[in-house]
Amino acid sequence: MPLSYRELTQPTAEPLTLAQAKAHLRVDFTDDDTYITSLITAARQYVEQVTNRAIFNRSILLTLDYFPYPGWNVTYGQTYNTVLSWYYRGLTIRLPKPALVSVESITYLAADGVTSITIDPSKYIVDTTSELGRISPAPGYTWPYQQNYLPGQVRITYTAGTYGDGVEVNTCPQTMIQAMLLLIGHWYEHREAVSELNLKTIPLAVDALLAGETFDSFEW
Repeated sequence: MPLSYRELTQPTAEPLTLAQAKAHLRVDFTDDDTYITSLITAARQYVEQVTNRAIFNRSILLTLDYFPYPGWNVTYGQTYNTVLSWYYRGLTIRLPKPALVSVESITYLAADGVTSITIDPSKYIVDTTSELGRISPAPGYTWPYQQNYLPGQVRITYTAGTYGDGVEVNTCPQTMIQAMLLLIGHWYEHREAVSELNLKTIPLAVDALLAGETFDSFEW
């Protein structure tokens, strides 16, 4: 199933303050404040792209063409627990951009392709403890069956943020902060897409700093 999602909001705070970035750049004037502020946002977005994470809380919309449903492909001799685990795993919806904070709503289109139906939260279970947030039907319930194929008819709105909201809670690791500072320093000094300088990658720089925080085991 194609994976399609987009961010509905941006975090209300950045991992770095303007003062921290200016201290790193050794800038003590205000002429470039707007530019440096934009570099902070760009560095955060770059780090989020590399690590496949949402650093601070924001609202995300995941759209699916249909609810997941496992096809019956059980081989002889499989135990009951194995079949049951396989079945419910097939029903599970996995949410990109960890970590999952909460699920606001799950809706789908009725057969007329217009009417939006919201699923009662008591009908599904939300797992926020796993590194990749998951949603599965509650016991005794399964996802609605849709007769018509309507692209993007299932819509899941949720909040994702690995290190808090950035205001009251900020647990962003120092390795990410340092990676962002290195990016900001590079972009501040080199403002063109190309350079005549023989630039080198610094050992133990951005990629190495982010390696321990990168989420690279997404499974749909």
